Amino acid sequence: MSIFLEIMKEELERNLLRQRVFKKELDSLPKGYLSICNIDGKSYVYRKYRNGNKIISEYIGVPGDENVLKAEQERNEYLSNKEALKRLKKEELRLRRAIDSYEAI
Repeated sequence: MSIFLEIMKEELERNLLRQRVFKKELDSLPKGYLSICNIDGKSYVYRKYRNGNKIISEYIGVPGDENVLKAEQERNEYLSNKEALKRLKKEELRLRRAIDSYEAI
């Protein structure tokens, strides 16, 4: 086996490991999005997510509250992890194609 092929396979293994880490992290974070609802002139923040066919609204707090700031941080972390996982999957596809084409030679 050539050095190039070994390096590509090692990189693929690292990629798959990183994907598992990001998936585990995504599973530990709350899903859904944050929504600000105005009720009687006051703003309240809710986390909304789908449970089957129903959309569940979970009260978080008022804007600026510690719980809301934490929820915003978790949401940003969820989105960045999801984007990183998407990039890793694209990279995995390129690596698999490169390995397949090199082995076909």
